[in-house]
Amino acid sequence: MSIKIKIILFVLIFIWVAGIFVEFIIPYFNGLSYAYTFINRLYATVCHQQFHKLIEFNGHHSLVCSRCSGIYIGGFLSSFILLFIPTLKIRNGKFILLAALPMLTDVLLYSFGFYSYSKIIALITGVLFGSVGIVYIYYGLQILLEKNAK
Repeated sequence: MSIKIKIILFVLIFIWVAGIFVEFIIPYFNGLSYAYTFINRLYATVCHQQFHKLIEFNGHHSLVCSRCSGIYIGGFLSSFILLFIPTLKIRNGKFILLAALPMLTDVLLYSFGFYSYSKIIALITGVLFGSVGIVYIYYGLQILLEKNAK
């Protein structure tokens, strides 16, 4: 995959992650307040947005839950690292399953009442899953682009 495509993907992921925190950004860029309702509804299509699970700082809230924030932040961090890796070779799906296991365990333990929801645990397990998941997405795009180039 060319560096140009990787940069485009990185910028798009950056914009998506920045949108999650638009409520934090609005005080500095008042013009964004007009787009808030649209942006909020956009993120509502990918997350339940339960209020007690949103990241809160200084009275402002993220537009997705802590786990989804972690997934997107992890994808963003990995997409930055992938800018410097020329090609990827993934032989199987073991890594994505291993990355999903802590998140799945957290969801099950919370759902069955073993402990109460932890934004920090949800964020960390989301970052782990997102950082590995984006590698598989990039690998799939790499294969697709190689096939189209032939």
